[in-house]
Amino acid sequence: MSTSAFSVPVRRLRPIREFTTVVVVLIASASVASVVVPVRQLLDGEKWPWPTAVPVYALSALLCLPAGIAFVIWLFWARFNAYAISPRVFHTYATSLLILGWTPPLSLFVPKGIVDDIWATSRPGGLWPGTDLLRVRRSVLIRSWWLTWLLSGVMTVVAERFVAGGLNRLEILALVACVVSSLAAGLLAVRVILAITDLQEAARAEDRLTRARRLGEAGPFEGGAHGAHLGLVTVFVRDHDEAIAFYVDTLGLDLLENRRLDDGGRWVTVRPRGARETALLLARASGPEQEARVGDQTGLVFCTDDLVRDYERMAAASIPFEEAPRHEPYGTVAVFRDPYGNRWELLQPNVSPAYG
Repeated sequence: MSTSAFSVPVRRLRPIREFTTVVVVLIASASVASVVVPVRQLLDGEKWPWPTAVPVYALSALLCLPAGIAFVIWLFWARFNAYAISPRVFHTYATSLLILGWTPPLSLFVPKGIVDDIWATSRPGGLWPGTDLLRVRRSVLIRSWWLTWLLSGVMTVVAERFVAGGLNRLEILALVACVVSSLAAGLLAVRVILAITDLQEAARAEDRLTRARRLGEAGPFEGGAHGAHLGLVTVFVRDHDEAIAFYVDTLGLDLLENRRLDDGGRWVTVRPRGARETALLLARASGPEQEARVGDQTGLVFCTDDLVRDYERMAAASIPFEEAPRHEPYGTVAVFRDPYGNRWELLQPNVSPAYG
């Protein structure tokens, strides 16, 4: 199956950056407004009496409500684009849960899952049709945002219910935790929104270039020679689940496809996170000739922009390296083996016309 068949969105992407700016401003304003009361209580050394705090709470609510509405609208917008970038990749939750998912107890996990899926399917080039999003690695940034958002809600309740009169040490700690978690949740939410926006705008630029090339408006070699690229490289394995456990769970690649074929076989493809084109086809060896190739394939190379980072991560995951990183005229390289014995080169190429 050719990746190029699905690299162009089936519908035109909507521009999103302008609306993102509005959402970011509203969320930042709401985050600041939400900590005004606890900050003043800390400065005054006592809890504000209710009549004094009411106007400030009212202002905070006035800012939080439009921020929440704008964020939900932004989710609809971003999800539309995500489906355009990765067509036929089905998200975990129904569209109605973009609204209903914010009601307890669904609000404890549904919004994070929605944002996770949008993030995963917004990468330029898109995911392969049929990709199981539950097997795609989740973003640490999104996980951090969600944990701080939940913590800020808990600390706000604690601060409101248990802080009274003059502040003792525990009450001061509760107010400080409320302020820090609320501001951190707002900052991380902004980071998530901007990151997804950057991905979708990059995909949109790529889509415009592809459409221009189809209409003859772009040079034949702009953005790839006539749109051609190396689609799949086959690696023979003994067992698909065993191979997925290594290449996805240990090595950290994204699982693009894992589906049954009509003949009873499986079509399993993986690709380095962030890559746009070439993927690995993990083919279960069939017959003596292919079985003899398991663990005996050569010339396999993973390119990276930071070899030290990936070498340390992979070594920590107990991936066996034959040597420490070494420098060659063409770049820095370290050799490791997969569970079948195939030798892979982890390569950080030198920046040159040959390596881009």
